[in-house]
Amino acid sequence: MSIIGNISSDNTELLNKFGIDYSSSVNLTDQEVFNKYVECDMLVFPSTYEGFGLPIIEAQTVGRPVITSNTTSMPCVAGGAACLVDPYSIESIRYGILRVINEDSYRNELVAAGFENVKRFDPDVVANSYYELFLKVAGAK
Repeated sequence: MSIIGNISSDNTELLNKFGIDYSSSVNLTDQEVFNKYVECDMLVFPSTYEGFGLPIIEAQTVGRPVITSNTTSMPCVAGGAACLVDPYSIESIRYGILRVINEDSYRNELVAAGFENVKRFDPDVVANSYYELFLKVAGAK
């Protein structure tokens, strides 16, 4: 397991207690982060709070299936292209991981849907959306 970001001492103790093989990386360059996504099999991102959830889009951009929370902004960002789990339930997270590992068709559907989802965040698409909004607001006056 590769973890990007700092790991608390409590979490380090748990990882070691359960014999989980992991690496942790911090202060990565953009290219190094990109390489981590390319090297991974899936993104497991059961966050309990995110303002946006950029790792979802980053993983989908390189064709990785995403497992993320069914709370806050994650379902919206994932756009129906992620396995949504309860971030407070170990069983839910485990089920999501195993489903992505064991169900080839489901995993392939997530990857294909992810490629479609990232198109919503293309800079030209976003800029055009703002342009259309500004036209509507200006026309309303």
